[in-house]
Amino acid sequence: MKNKGQIALWVIVAALLVAAILLTYLVQRGPPVIEVKEFGVESYMQGCAIDAVNEAVDKMLPQGGFLAPENYVIYNSTKIEYLCENPGFFKTCRNQHPMLINEMKKEIESYIKPVIKQCFENKKKEIAGKGGTMETGEMNLSVSMAPGRVFVNILQDTKITMNEQTSTFNEFDAEVINPIYDLGNAAIDIANSEAKYCSFQYLGYMAVYQDLDIKVIRLSSQNKIYLIEDKNSGRILNIAIRSCAIPTGI
Repeated sequence: MKNKGQIALWVIVAALLVAAILLTYLVQRGPPVIEVKEFGVESYMQGCAIDAVNEAVDKMLPQGGFLAPENYVIYNSTKIEYLCENPGFFKTCRNQHPMLINEMKKEIESYIKPVIKQCFENKKKEIAGKGGTMETGEMNLSVSMAPGRVFVNILQDTKITMNEQTSTFNEFDAEVINPIYDLGNAAIDIANSEAKYCSFQYLGYMAVYQDLDIKVIRLSSQNKIYLIEDKNSGRILNIAIRSCAIPTGI
């Protein structure tokens, strides 16, 4: 009995000693350190840019590739920009947007720039809420397009400080899978054909570009709507054409 009591005592002393050592270690160590990399600034900004581009494109495509159409016809309560138009009769139309791809690129830039600025502000607030700081300089943003892709380049000096650690960034890139470039080029081909021949051979065109599905809707003897669909994504670009119009009653 005496030996058992001594063993129990030593077990208690050992447990207290381990607890004391562990407590001392935790006190000296302090709260867990949050490293700068844990904020995922680069991946966050890439995600922000991708979402903003897709949102811009989804607003633009139904309206002829523009955020706010100015010369348009209304179809299904949607303003659709004329890509080729002649307000008169019997004559071919004139291409209204020969630089459509460049115009669409600028539309995307104008839409996403304030969105991305707000994303930077949101990240600043998140970091400040965890005891850090995030400083940013002036932002320069550019958009480029290629088959099946939209590229966003963001140049902005960014400095993040947390727990005496500092990280700096100055460039963020995002690649967006989106068919707007391909749809825009098809729209240009349609407008150029209508401007030259008063028509467009869309069945033959689809045989060559098999990822596209093109439909034509005649609103009247004067206006046509082309619906250009990317089969892979289901996104559709609508464009309006008024070429070789025939007066009502003829």
